[in-house]
Formats: sequence, structure tokens, C-alpha cells
Amino acid sequence: MGDDPLLREPDLSPPPEGDDELRHDRTFESWDAKVGGLRDLANRGIDVLDGLGAGLRRLPEGSLRELLVEPLTGDAGAIRQNAEACHTVRDALVVLAGNQGRLVLWVDPRWGGRAGLAYGLDLGGRALATRALAELVEAAAPVLDEVALTCERLTVEVEGLVVECGEVLGRLVRRLLSRVSGPLGWGCFAVEVATQGMSAITDLVDDATRVLEIVETLLTMQDDVLAWAQERRDRIETLLDLPEMLRAIA
Repeated sequence: MGDDPLLREPDLSPPPEGDDELRHDRTFESWDAKVGGLRDLANRGIDVLDGLGAGLRRLPEGSLRELLVEPLTGDAGAIRQNAEACHTVRDALVVLAGNQGRLVLWVDPRWGGRAGLAYGLDLGGRALATRALAELVEAAAPVLDEVALTCERLTVEVEGLVVECGEVLGRLVRRLLSRVSGPLGWGCFAVEVATQGMSAITDLVDDATRVLEIVETLLTMQDDVLAWAQERRDRIETLLDLPEMLRAIA
């Protein structure tokens, strides 16, 4: 195709991964790396508090990124890359449609009769279909851009909650360790609760409750995110038939 001056070579170079567009919490990565150890210590404390009647649930295993961030937010950079790929494919289809139209003009004076007419009509129809397909692919790009931006906003929101969770979790662990330090450890702590009642552990229960609330908030966000994502998927579902459409106009 490139040897014919009438025809153009479509560019289908893969686009780079998209960049972030929003400010992210810089402390997220460091907190997420520490949270495993803090969680284990907090769960030991929660077990003791439950033994004293606090009625708390243990924190789930796994890193917060694995449990909460990745299942909720997706990869905004990869989604932006797909949006840019829609532009690339659209431009390539426009070039292809132009090439098909040029072939019609090239054939017309050289190939007469019914066969030439039929070929010209068929190729002209394919050129129109290719151009329509190009605009269909282009229409998916804004949807993917919207998905990417929403995913990144959600990532920033989740990162903020994770950082807060880490801060409260760290405070809970420090408070627990301060109460159980010394030779008597947990036994002395149990005596304190026995003599002072639940008021002796109000601060610990409040911190543990807040951590659990944050985790629960993040987990319950999954249903809303899945419903939102399904709506966007329905808007670009026609792209799933793109290979078949391309074969039809080839």
C-alpha cells in the first residue's frame, strides 16, 4: 500500500500508558507497607478487648491495596491508554476509508462495464462503512476518558481513607502497647478494666471501631463501583463487535 502514491499508510502505533491527572496522597505507599504489621498487632489487641466484652471484629488479612484499592479503582493509566488507542484506531480507519475512496476514483476510468461498476459501488460502500466505523470507535474514547478520571478520583479517595486507617491503626497499636508494657503486661491491663470498667478502654474501642468503619466503607463501595462500571461498559459494548465489523469491511 505504501508504494502507491495514491494511498496512505495507516498508523497503528501503540499509545503510551496514560499519566495521572490528579494529586495523590504521598503517604499512601508508606502506610500501606506498614499496615500489615500494625494490623497483626491490632488484631491481638482486639482479641483481648473482645475477651473483656468489647465485641469488635478482627481486621481482614492482606494489604489494604490488595483488599481495597485495586478491586475498587482499576488502572486509570491503562484505561487512558485505551482511550488514546480509540483515537489511533479512528485515525487509521479514516485513512483506510480515504484509501478505499481513492481506489474507486482510480478504478473508474480504467475498468468499465458492469463488473467495474459493481466493484466501484462495493468499494464505495465499504469506504462509507469504514468512515462510520471510525466515528463509532472515536465515540468510545470520551467514555473511557470518563472512566479513567473517575477511577483516578476514586483512587485518591481510597488512598485518603487508607492513610487515615493507617494513622488510626498506628495510634491504636501505640495505645495498646503503652497499656500492656511492663512485666505484668496483659494481666495488668485486664485488672485495670476489671477495676475501672469499660471506660478504661474507651479510647481503644473508639480507634478500633473507626478502623473497622473505614474498612467497611471501602468494602461497601464495591457494589456502587460495579454498578457504575457496568453502565459505562454498556455504552461501549459495541466495541466488542469491532473485530467482526473490521472483517466485514476488509
